[in-house]
Amino acid sequence: MPPRGGRSMIETLPTKGLLSATIVPADVLGQFADFSQRLLGRSLIVWGEHCTECAYPDCYSRCAYYTPRPDLHCRRFEDGIQRLAVDLGLKHVRFRRWGKLEGAGPAPVVPIQAAAAAEGRDKRLSDLIAVAPAPFPLKRQAAWRWNRTKGRRAPAGSALRADGFVVETWAADGRSHPFTLTVLNVGAPGEDGSRMFQTRFDARPTYGRFTTPLTAIAACVDLHAPFLVQIEPVGEVSNASVVFGTCDFVAVGGGLGDADGSGSPALPPLGQTAQGPVKVVVWDLDDTLWSGVLADVGVEGVRLRPQSVSALRYFDERGIIQTIASKNDADEARAALDELGVADFFLCSQIHWGPKSLSLAAQARALDLGLDAFLLIDDQPFERGEVVAVHPQVRVCDPGALSDLMGHPWFDAPATTESRNRRALYRAEAARVEALESGAGDYEQFLRSASLRLLVRPLSQEDVERAYELSQRTNQLNFTGRKYGRVELRRLVCSADARRAFTLRCEDRFGDYGLIGLVVCEPSLGRVHEVFLSCRVQRKRVEHALFSWLSALVRAEGCSTLCVAHVPTARNRAASDILASLGFKSADPEGLRWTRPVEAAHPDDAIVAVTFEAIAPAA
Repeated sequence: MPPRGGRSMIETLPTKGLLSATIVPADVLGQFADFSQRLLGRSLIVWGEHCTECAYPDCYSRCAYYTPRPDLHCRRFEDGIQRLAVDLGLKHVRFRRWGKLEGAGPAPVVPIQAAAAAEGRDKRLSDLIAVAPAPFPLKRQAAWRWNRTKGRRAPAGSALRADGFVVETWAADGRSHPFTLTVLNVGAPGEDGSRMFQTRFDARPTYGRFTTPLTAIAACVDLHAPFLVQIEPVGEVSNASVVFGTCDFVAVGGGLGDADGSGSPALPPLGQTAQGPVKVVVWDLDDTLWSGVLADVGVEGVRLRPQSVSALRYFDERGIIQTIASKNDADEARAALDELGVADFFLCSQIHWGPKSLSLAAQARALDLGLDAFLLIDDQPFERGEVVAVHPQVRVCDPGALSDLMGHPWFDAPATTESRNRRALYRAEAARVEALESGAGDYEQFLRSASLRLLVRPLSQEDVERAYELSQRTNQLNFTGRKYGRVELRRLVCSADARRAFTLRCEDRFGDYGLIGLVVCEPSLGRVHEVFLSCRVQRKRVEHALFSWLSALVRAEGCSTLCVAHVPTARNRAASDILASLGFKSADPEGLRWTRPVEAAHPDDAIVAVTFEAIAPAA
C-alpha cells in the first residue's frame, strides 16, 4: 500500500531541478512511511524559505550574505527546498546563515485523501510553471499567484480536529542540529509577537519525530487568527543539511506518540508566562551538579557530572549568572566546590537547610533581578514543586535536561567579551556594596569617592553584537520596551539620516562595568528615541550625567527642549521614575513623551565624569 500523507506544500519556484540526489537510508525511509500510514488528516501549510535578519529591501544591497535565486529573491537555502525522489514528498534543506522555514495559518486539518489530491494538483501545476516556454518574469508572476492561492484555499472535505503539530527529521550530514519551533500570532492584537509558543527539538542523524500537543500551542496562540509557524536553527548555523518529512498540524490514528523520545519537551515551552531569557541558573548540588550525596560520601566521594561541566562553561560564556541553592552543610559544600575546581563559577550562593524558595528570593534581591529570569536545576521533584508553588514565575527542570538546555532559546545570547566578563562585573559590584556597608553610610559621599566615569561613543560595527545583547536583555531601564535586531543596529552605524546612536561605557575605582547603555536620538530635533541602561548602574547617578550630556548636545543644535520617548510596559516602571526624578514632565495624556528645558540644571550630574569620544576606535 503506497504512503498516503507524507508530502507537504512548498513554495512554487519557476525553476527546474528540484529533485535532490540525497540518499535516505532504507530504515529511515521505512520510519517516515510508517508514520505516514497513521495519518488520518493534516493541514497544508505552505512552507517557504525566509530570513531571520531580513531588512527588505535594503538587505539586497547591503547584506554580505545576499545570494540571488533566479527570481532575484535571496537564497536562504543552498538549493532552495528540494523534493526528494521518493514517494513520501520529503524535503531536503541545506540552511545558509539566517535561513529558516516559515509557513502561515490558520491551517485546518483535512482528511488525508483531500490533502493528497491537493498536493498532486500543486506538484503538477508547479512542474508546469517550471517547464513552461515563457519569459522568466511571467513564470515568476504565475508562481507568486499560485503560492498565494494555495496558501489561502483549503481543499474540500470536512475539517478534522488536530491532535498536535509534528516535525519529522533526518540529519543528512551526520550531525545533530538544534532547532526551534515557533508559532506566533501576527496582526492585531498580537502583531508584536506577544502571543507566542516556542519550544526546541533536535534534528539528528537518525529518524526523529518531534510532537507537540495542540493544547500546549493553543494555550499560547489563537490558532483561529492569522499566525506564522517557523522552524529555525539555533545559533549561527551554516550548511546544516536536514531532510524534513511531515511538518504540519495532524490528526493521527492511535495518538501522537514519539519515535525517539524527543517529542515531549524536556523543558516547559516558551509560552505566555516565560517568554524572556534566563539570566540566572540556580544549581542544586547532590545528584545534580555532582554525582553522589555529600553528607553520605564526603568531599572525596562526589564527582562532577560531565554534563554539568559542559553546561557551566556554556552558561558562563554567555554571561548567565550561576548560583547555588542546596540543602547541605555550607562549609563542607564549599570545600567540595573548591576541591572540584568550580567554586569561582558561582555567585550569591545559598547553602543551608531552609526552603529553596527563600534561597531564590534572597538571590533575586542580591542580584537585583526578577525571579522570572531564574531557572532552577534540581533532581528532586519536591524541591522544584516547592519553589514553583511560592514563585510560579521561576522555571525549573530536572538535570536530565542539561543537554537540551544548551542551545535552548532561553539562552540564545551571543558569547561576547562583555558576557564572558559578567561574573567579574558582579564580583566588582559586590566589592562596591561591601565598601559602602563598611563606611559611614553616606551614599552620596561613597559615590563621589568611587570615581565614576561615563564614556560616550558613536555606535560602531564592533559594538553591534553587545548592543544587540543589551537590547534583548534590558527590561527595567528599556524606556520604550523595544528590542533591536542586529540588522537594525548595523543600519544605525552607517545611517545617513539625522538619527545618531551612542554606546555608553562605565567604570569606577572598583572595576569596569563594560558597555552598559545605548541611546538613539535626533539631536537636531531635540528628540531621544530609545534609551537602554543596564541595571548595574541604576542609582549611581549615571542617568543624571547622561541626560545632562544629552541636554548639552541638543542645546548645541539650537533646541530649547529635550524630548524623551517612553512607552510604559509591565516591567519598565523604573524608566518613568527616572524621568520624573530628573525633572521631566509628561507631555501627553498617555505618557509617551517626556520633556525638560535644556537650560535647567541637573542635580548630581557632576558625580559621574562624562567623556565623549568622537570616533570609535578600530577593533
